[in-house]
Amino acid sequence: MMTMNVQELLDQVVAVLPISQDEVIYKGIAAGVSERIVELKRASGRLQANYDSTSQLEQLMAARGVSPDDHTLYTDLLEWRAIDAELIELFHLLEIM
Repeated sequence: MMTMNVQELLDQVVAVLPISQDEVIYKGIAAGVSERIVELKRASGRLQANYDSTSQLEQLMAARGVSPDDHTLYTDLLEWRAIDAELIELFHLLEIM
């Protein structure tokens, strides 16, 4: 299988498609960001189905505490916060594009 560098591939794409290199790059970035947003929304939906909201999860964790044997609530909260933070960054990227 033949491999080529990114610039060669970009040159070939621009030769075939009626768009600029910048447009190809922006569309690729937008597609990658959009795919990641969908993945994160699914993961967030799974957590929301289990706990309804991060504040409810925090309340549950405060009421139950974190067992030395089971860190599920804590790890779910960390995951949800990380998802929310990444979504903010990704939506910001889409806005500035």
